Amino acid sequence: MLLSQTDTFALQQDLGLYCRTGLEAPKTSNQENTPEYRRIVFSIVKDTLKTAFPIARKFVGKKKWKKLVHHFFANHKCKTPQVWKLPSELCDFYRENPFPFKKQFPFLLELLQFEWLEIEVFMMEDADIPRFVPESTSKQKILVGNPEIKILGLQYPIHTKKTKDITEADIGEYFVTIHRNNIDKQVYFNDLSYPFIEMLIQLDEENITLKELEKVYSKYENDKTIAKKITAEFVAFAIENNLILGYK
Repeated sequence: MLLSQTDTFALQQDLGLYCRTGLEAPKTSNQENTPEYRRIVFSIVKDTLKTAFPIARKFVGKKKWKKLVHHFFANHKCKTPQVWKLPSELCDFYRENPFPFKKQFPFLLELLQFEWLEIEVFMMEDADIPRFVPESTSKQKILVGNPEIKILGLQYPIHTKKTKDITEADIGEYFVTIHRNNIDKQVYFNDLSYPFIEMLIQLDEENITLKELEKVYSKYENDKTIAKKITAEFVAFAIENNLILGYK
C-alpha cells in the first residue's frame, strides 16, 4: 500500500518516537523487525558517544554514563542527520537539562565540550589558506593565523590535569586552543594565558603585523621592550606549533 506524504511523515515520527522510548511500536510492513531496528539505532548512538567521550565516560563511571546515554536517547530529538555530530548534541543536552550528578561532577560539561571539539576540529572542512612564507620579508609582513582552530575557555584545568586530581581549589580562568595542523592534519592542544588568546583572536579577525600584535600585548605589559620581546617569542612559538602559519 502506497502512503501519502503526510502518512509517511507521520510514520517516520512514530518510528522515531518508538526508537527513542520503546513504547507503542508503529505498524510497519515488517512489524516483527521493528524492535531489532530500534536496537540497531540505539547501538549506533551508544557506540558513537562511547568513542567520542572516552575520558568523560571513564570519569563518571559506566553506570552513570549508561543512564546519561539512555536519557539522551529517549528524550532528545536529534537535529543532525550526521552521526559524527551527535556528541555535540549530547553536550547541549547535558547543559540544558538537570541531572542528579551535576554537583558531583562540576566540570563534566567542560570535559564533554573539550572532547567534542577535538572531533569537530579533526572533521572540519579544509579552510582556504592564503599563500604564506615562514619568515617576515619587506613585502610580506601580515601574519597568517591557522584558520582550523577552536578556542575553549574553562573554569577547570581539564586539559592539564587528570580528572581524578581536579578539585574545587583548581577553579580559575583557563584557555586551551584546539587546532588541526595544516601539514599532518592531526589535532593538537595548547594551554595559553588570555593575552595570547587575544592575539590569536585578533589574527582571526583582521590583517595584523607583528608590530600591531605588540600593541595587543602592551595592554598587559607597560614596559614596551618586554612587550616586544614576549610578543616575538609568542609568534615564534605559535609558528613552530602551527597556531600561526607564517606571513603574507
